[in-house]
Amino acid sequence: ACTPLRGWLFSFMPTPGFIMMSNSERRYLQQLLRSGEEIRWSGRPVPQLWTVDAVMALMGGVVSLAVAIGWLCFAWPRSWELALCSLPVWAGSLTLLSAPWRWCHRQKRSLLLLTNQRVMVVAPGWSGRLQMDGWTLKPGLLKRYTVQEDGSGDLIFGYNAQVRSRWGKVPFGLQSVPDIEYVARLIQDS
Repeated sequence: ACTPLRGWLFSFMPTPGFIMMSNSERRYLQQLLRSGEEIRWSGRPVPQLWTVDAVMALMGGVVSLAVAIGWLCFAWPRSWELALCSLPVWAGSLTLLSAPWRWCHRQKRSLLLLTNQRVMVVAPGWSGRLQMDGWTLKPGLLKRYTVQEDGSGDLIFGYNAQVRSRWGKVPFGLQSVPDIEYVARLIQDS
């Protein structure tokens, strides 16, 4: 059932349950995997445009844009130098307003991996370089998972005790995992 890295990583035809990767992802994984570590499953997150984080950033962008427009309307008749000072606010506003589309694009470029030792997510960072975050497989790692209508869902590995919201504890894990029930079963059987 386990396919070693060399068996599928360098082949041109994808193995069922695995996805094709770019050359940079292949090179990064060669450096990342420990000796004896085999990939059991890989996939890309199901891109979601309107997540809670994206909507909150979008609302912040609207408020920031209103401040930038107000600043420009107030400053322009008095001094063009003062109006130019609003440019960083405009840039921040546009960054926040584009958050849902930028985050969706980042999800499309992320890679989810399940090995015989770890659960990992490899995603591009701010600089565009690949970065890895992961959890060691151990009994009871998977606390629960959620299933959405399209068969994808979220894997919840625990709750961050240091971060609280008005709705309770903040979970951590993997979001938008395709074929969630199969992946959850693989983790629970490990």
